[in-house]
Amino acid sequence: MATCPYCGGEVERKQGEVVLTCPYCGTAFTVDRGDVGEHLMGRVNYDLHQVFNTFKIWALRIPETPNDFYEKAHLKNFELVFYPYWVYEITGYFSTQTGAEKSAVEVSVPSHTMMRGTPLERAKLSLSGKVFYSNRYVVQRGGRIVNPSLSPEEADSIAISFAEEIVARRLSSRLGLSLSARLEKIETMKRKLIHEPVYHCLYEYNGRNYRFMSDASDSRVLYAEIPVELKFRVAALVGGISSFAAGVTTLIVGLALKMSLFAFTSLAGLALIGFYCFYKAFLSKTTVRQFFAS
Repeated sequence: MATCPYCGGEVERKQGEVVLTCPYCGTAFTVDRGDVGEHLMGRVNYDLHQVFNTFKIWALRIPETPNDFYEKAHLKNFELVFYPYWVYEITGYFSTQTGAEKSAVEVSVPSHTMMRGTPLERAKLSLSGKVFYSNRYVVQRGGRIVNPSLSPEEADSIAISFAEEIVARRLSSRLGLSLSARLEKIETMKRKLIHEPVYHCLYEYNGRNYRFMSDASDSRVLYAEIPVELKFRVAALVGGISSFAAGVTTLIVGLALKMSLFAFTSLAGLALIGFYCFYKAFLSKTTVRQFFAS
């Protein structure tokens, strides 16, 4: 247990947490009783029914999704979790191979180790639309919060490296060159702790369970498991068989015409297509992890 430095309330501390949130006054503080600055949150702008409907409409854009998915997919269970991010506004001078560049960037740093290697790690959050954190609001929504395991000082270092990568990509795209960037002078660096609401959902389709995640603030799909329609799998199987048959035919004809290079190159290409079709044919579900716009 820890004591809130502002209201004196007892705050439970789980293993690995270095920043705690007081459930009584909503204050965020480090375990050594340090201040972390402004503590904001994203609001739940979409209820579960709206998020599930949006998800089903979005899923139907994917070719593999069954045509009856909207009618037959049923929600079974869900959890609302408020995940922590350190969000920065950084303005400074960056040095590159082409000279110095003044840039302003906004950077999101996932602040718990459990978020690493998940779709949550790639989230690009904005300070727009965020409100001051309220633990009462979290409770009213039936959610739970995850406290940071990444200290403000550790996050500062990561944020700078992220900012350098962002500036390098911007300049490389603008100039058509492969550039790197280094932050030489910080003009302003503002850090805020944000808890973003995310729905973890379990749904059923034709007797099988699947999962998806959506941002409760803007209904973006973060991760999705989607069933693959039987017709699509059969078509993929036929496509695989046809590709291999075409490859063998091309090989025979090419060798007969003494065009060995063409024959073997065509066989390799058609075989790759065939293997990919077989891979799709034996998938019972497809997983989508690319969801955030750049």
